[in-house]
Amino acid sequence: MAVSDIQEKGAVRLLEWIKQNPGWWYLICTPGEEHMNLDMMRRIIRHLAQESLYEIIFVLLTVHRDAPFMKNFYAFSWLDCLIEYWDDDCKKIVTQIIKRFE
Repeated sequence: MAVSDIQEKGAVRLLEWIKQNPGWWYLICTPGEEHMNLDMMRRIIRHLAQESLYEIIFVLLTVHRDAPFMKNFYAFSWLDCLIEYWDDDCKKIVTQIIKRFE
């Protein structure tokens, strides 16, 4: 399977970012790291968003999902999304919820 030019450029871009930010990469990839806290999470997410490295934000959130500062994050994020999008398409939201339980 051939890798597209876009995938290659994205991989190189990520590797360059890792090379320039080894400390943050370590924090992103190390669950239970003692220096990871709510403030550091916020700083890393802002930096990743600024660099358009959105996929890595999901890696970060997943790696640190059991950290004390992440307690209730997913529940409240889900509620925030429901509140924001409910009026736009509540039937679609309910349909997706039902599909999750099938």
